[in-house]
Amino acid sequence: MELKGIVPALVTPFDRDGNVNYEELKKLVSLLLEEGADGFYVTGSTGECFLLTDEERIHITSVVAETVDGKVPVIAHVGKIGAKQAAYLARESQNAGASAVSSVPPFYYDFKFEEIVRYYAAISDSVDVPVVVYNFPQYSGVTINASNLAQIMEHCRVGGLKYTDSNLYELERIRTSYPELKIMFGQDEAFLYSLPVGVDGAIGSTYNFMLKKYQRILNAYREGKMQEAEAIQHEACRIIDRLLCVRDITAVKYLLGRKGISCGNCRLPFSPITEQEKHLLDDIGDLD
Repeated sequence: MELKGIVPALVTPFDRDGNVNYEELKKLVSLLLEEGADGFYVTGSTGECFLLTDEERIHITSVVAETVDGKVPVIAHVGKIGAKQAAYLARESQNAGASAVSSVPPFYYDFKFEEIVRYYAAISDSVDVPVVVYNFPQYSGVTINASNLAQIMEHCRVGGLKYTDSNLYELERIRTSYPELKIMFGQDEAFLYSLPVGVDGAIGSTYNFMLKKYQRILNAYREGKMQEAEAIQHEACRIIDRLLCVRDITAVKYLLGRKGISCGNCRLPFSPITEQEKHLLDDIGDLD
């Protein structure tokens, strides 16, 4: 598995009855492949993972892997609170075609870090594919840093780190401490500013509908065209500003409608998008 480049964290399309719309999911994956996606991160936060059943999460992974057909990696998020449950989901996700599995740290019970290490070890021991550790302290309440990551790596076959945090200083410490580790940045609004630190790419929700924009940022940066890269990042941030006035997942789903992908609303208890929110998003200009 080569983890790099721009990797969309896929939304989960639903139909009017709230069932997973697998046909629209296939359409979305096919569209993003055509646009040059470097991989897919499925059933993560953007995919409403904790509002899905295990069976849905496994089948989503299967459908995406079948549609991708080996062209790019498919990373399945298998996060749970329980290690046994996460290990089961990891094993089934590998059987469904995942190139790697990923997980946020177990949350809610304020686990000791040694317990978090055991959680990741249980996942790693259940599969033959790499594990992508998911650092998202804003939601999980757990911070993975340069010091404690070593404990996970001692007991787990770590294939990468999804770093969703604004602390670029800590990101730099991780990069220098683990020069061979594949690091994928997770905050779309600061993508450009993670590149000098030495990340290998990024995984994000807004890549569902403006993948080309981030490819242009990456290409401009690599060519040394910093003013151009900054201008495009500013464009992306202005769109993200509008998304955050709604809710990022809800807004991403609605904006995908402009690309011909019907995603429906998010699942309860999320509220459906309002007409006022639609008007706010309709004013957004070019997504590419």
